[in-house]
Amino acid sequence: MEKVKLLYEGKAKRVYSTDSEDQFVIEFKDTATAFDGQKKAEIPGKGEANCLISSKIFELLTIRGIKNHYIRRLSEREMLVRSLKIFPIEVIIRNRVAGSMAKRLGLEEGKTLERPVVEFCYKSDELHDPMINEDHILALGLAAESELSTIKEMALKTNEILIEFFRQCNLDLIDMKFEFGKDSQGEVYLADEISPDTCRLWELGTTTSWDKDRFRRDLGGVEEAYKEVKERVMSTPIESKARILIRLKPGILDAQGSVILNALKSLGFTEVLEVRTGKLLELKLDRKIDEPERIERMCKELLANPVMENYQWEWEE
Repeated sequence: MEKVKLLYEGKAKRVYSTDSEDQFVIEFKDTATAFDGQKKAEIPGKGEANCLISSKIFELLTIRGIKNHYIRRLSEREMLVRSLKIFPIEVIIRNRVAGSMAKRLGLEEGKTLERPVVEFCYKSDELHDPMINEDHILALGLAAESELSTIKEMALKTNEILIEFFRQCNLDLIDMKFEFGKDSQGEVYLADEISPDTCRLWELGTTTSWDKDRFRRDLGGVEEAYKEVKERVMSTPIESKARILIRLKPGILDAQGSVILNALKSLGFTEVLEVRTGKLLELKLDRKIDEPERIERMCKELLANPVMENYQWEWEE
């Protein structure tokens, strides 16, 4: 896929059109900024780290059923994505108190919240992304009620998935910022990136920061932090389970079911009219992006008898 025209250059990324009107290329830059661009520096390897981290996490989310704009990674700094109309909203999910929440509410950083907190900000550099609530979003027409409900549900589900994944990386997901968009059919997708630029990540069990705060707060070791997160994320396998249910086709004699039916009736359960048996299989997988097709092959070629049996499968949440 070739880049055609630069459409937009932000603080950390460039967006290009392609020869397909419904696909863009995102290029990740090494530039780090803070305080609405007032603080700025070049961090070698940052763009590559954010691209690799985002790509792997989007692959995980795709497999876990979270619709997102990611299609595939093109290089160590570029990814191909769906073209979306981005909602002018930032969605922030907080699992522990940190950053602006600590300052705003006078709370100690690191305090664990009893439940994730969802916050919204209006995307505007000129206004410094002011905080808004759901009523503002609906009253100003920034998103429809059904869209806002979907956005919130997707953000919370993504948070659950990422807490678990980052824990496997020995990282604690403190909070994160999401952006969402919709395609030409009105389908809502998670967009932007998921990286140390958008997530606050602490070493598990400590307050050691491995994210943009190292740049924002002059903690030093910024380049090393991005590299460390990249290495942990890339070395952590995406493991999950597929659940497969195999049953005899209608009209096929179920001998085992007949035995069970007779046993039930002999015990007095005369209300049972029929018993159909099946098999439930659970597969633990080192998941690849093409696994849906591979699971279909497993079922057709080995696990189920296509002459006598039907099957259905799903990812285990």
